[in-house]
Amino acid sequence: MKPLLIMLVFLFLWDPVLAGINSLPSEIHKKCYKNGICRLECYESEMLVAYCMFQLECCVTGNPAP
Repeated sequence: MKPLLIMLVFLFLWDPVLAGINSLPSEIHKKCYKNGICRLECYESEMLVAYCMFQLECCVTGNPAP
């Protein structure tokens, strides 16, 4: 019974620690360079203009001028 209680307390305390480390969800769909959006991969109708954190791509709709 005691090891189960210790394991439950450990899992309860470990979850907030992981939530602070994992900031990828907050970076997805974030505004970036030239009014773009950070995505895992640009759609065919979008153009890659820069890179965001965690190797995400900054995508702009259409084909903007250089």
